[in-house]
Amino acid sequence: MERKIRIFHPVFDIGFYLFVCMSLVIAIITSLVYPNVILEQGLSHRIFYLHVPVAWVALYGPILSFIFSLIFLFTRNLFWDRLAFTANQLSFLFAVGVLFSGPIWAYSAWGVPWDKTDARLQSFFILCISLVSYFIFRYLVPSKAKKAILSAYLSVLCAVSAILTWGAIRWIENPGNHPSSVLGKGGMDSDMKQSMWLGVIAFHFLFLILFLVSNRTEKIQDIRSKLKAELD
Repeated sequence: MERKIRIFHPVFDIGFYLFVCMSLVIAIITSLVYPNVILEQGLSHRIFYLHVPVAWVALYGPILSFIFSLIFLFTRNLFWDRLAFTANQLSFLFAVGVLFSGPIWAYSAWGVPWDKTDARLQSFFILCISLVSYFIFRYLVPSKAKKAILSAYLSVLCAVSAILTWGAIRWIENPGNHPSSVLGKGGMDSDMKQSMWLGVIAFHFLFLILFLVSNRTEKIQDIRSKLKAELD
């Protein structure tokens, strides 16, 4: 008997993909031509409009994974484990973007690409190590059930690292060279604020669409594994 499994919705997918692409293009072009630049940093200051949105998404991912992991621990439904894994995958992807864009901006602002005394840089590096550990231990465990349980507990470590990174410039008296929270800067010009928020919205939509695609890929792999097991 033929079995049909619907994964995609063409109308929704095409419309949403076009919307995300347009929002990213608008956000990038706006950040390049609209806001004024800080004279001390020159054009390299425009990296700010990429770096900050990408960093925010990188910090939200582990929090989402932690929430999904808690639901999995209560329900033992592997669907939530898959969502948690997807969130951490994308968090690491955006974290790599932070590690590339951050040193470029730091070099123009501080004169060094990496300040070892900066609290947020060190806490973010710990977050990246936590995510790498999550993936390593996840792939080392062959059993799906045990893998999901171990991953759920490791998600707690990643979430704590993300929270500490968020609070590094808020809770530490001398956090280093890193600027204070952009939300607390009342002196930011309106053109800079508008460009920053446009980028934040665009990259959050990018996270959402990547989350959707990645989760579907994991779902397809699970279906293939089940079908293969049934045929064997």
